Amino acid sequence: MSDSTSRFTLARLSALATACLMLQGGAWAGNSVTLNAPPSGDAGYAWNSKYGPYGYTVDGTELGVGLQMGPPYGNDYTVGIIEIPIAALLGGDLLGAQLQVNTVGNFGTGYYYGSVAISWLDTGARTLTGDVVADGLGSLVSGGSGGWGVWSSDTPEGAMLKQFDVTSAVQADLTAGRSFSTFVLNGSRDTYGSIYAAESGLALGPRLLADTTAPVPEPSSWLMLLGGMALGGTALQRRRAAR
Repeated sequence: MSDSTSRFTLARLSALATACLMLQGGAWAGNSVTLNAPPSGDAGYAWNSKYGPYGYTVDGTELGVGLQMGPPYGNDYTVGIIEIPIAALLGGDLLGAQLQVNTVGNFGTGYYYGSVAISWLDTGARTLTGDVVADGLGSLVSGGSGGWGVWSSDTPEGAMLKQFDVTSAVQADLTAGRSFSTFVLNGSRDTYGSIYAAESGLALGPRLLADTTAPVPEPSSWLMLLGGMALGGTALQRRRAAR
């Protein structure tokens, strides 16, 4: 093999290795993903503060909310529980996460003031499956409203699409190694209304829009590519010397 041919072959090896590194780098570049709640990943849950739980409402196209004050017989609470899978984000760097829900009609209240919000639920060490009922999340939910505001009687109804920055909540779940982020739709006294459930379809059901970058590649990945190029070059040099 001539010197010019060897140099040309080495140049091609170098270019190939560079291209491989660039392709790997592309796989690790930032990307945006949409993560939808599965059909079993949302459910309504109701209970009475005095007499205990009424149970779950599943397979509906809406998630309702309500709080009826009825002392001395206890207060009736209705909330919506949402699990959204985030396993696709594990191992990467989360840049941002937005929770999107779509409201059904208008919210309202029979009291002088009302509000509806979505809060993050810390599920602790519980292993989640994406099935609200099977995971027994109703037992973790408490009454009252709080979190990101969906509606308030002090403000106009606004657009049907609601979007909230839940980056800190999703990051907390990722740090804890959880495969799902869980949120609760709740309301204040004598407030009513609903959002579309997962059964309503991907465009209407609860969903998470996440921006991520994957982790910096392992040093071994770079070394393997560079080592392969070096071995190829050595082999060519030996063949040239043998001639």
